[in-house]
Amino acid sequence: MAKKKKIKKTNEERILDQNNISYQEINFDWLGKGQQALVEAQAAGIPPKSILKTIVLRANNDEHDYLVVCLPLEYEINLKKIAAELGKKQVHLADNKKLINITGYVHGANTPIGISFKKNFPIYFDQRIQEFPQVYVSAGKIGKSVRLAQKDLLALVKGKYIEVQ
Repeated sequence: MAKKKKIKKTNEERILDQNNISYQEINFDWLGKGQQALVEAQAAGIPPKSILKTIVLRANNDEHDYLVVCLPLEYEINLKKIAAELGKKQVHLADNKKLINITGYVHGANTPIGISFKKNFPIYFDQRIQEFPQVYVSAGKIGKSVRLAQKDLLALVKGKYIEVQ
């Protein structure tokens, strides 16, 4: 009898387990497939606007003032709007080449769950996601995501809604 291959959980899934948060693992290859991944998700019954990307920002050119904004993959952010919403002089995208040092994740694997627990950066969510009871975020590994209740995610990471566009 063949051994069953054990699927290794990410640290983010362990955090969800430790906090008794129900989730479902899903593979979603946005980096590899781009817009086609959204088409496939929609065909599988997943509302594309419920799939969130995690953007790491640096405020006021301060190497110690980072924050995270999560928004639907297909949306863009307005950095001036976010700075105004948060009372910051300015915000910029964090340097992709330095993300592993800043967050502990490579580009494409950043997740509000891990960043909140590892770095304690403030986490903000696009207010437009409030209409989705379930959202999808990275599970800390490229191509691997988790679906969970939006309210559970916000409570876990102490997230706040803001206007990002």
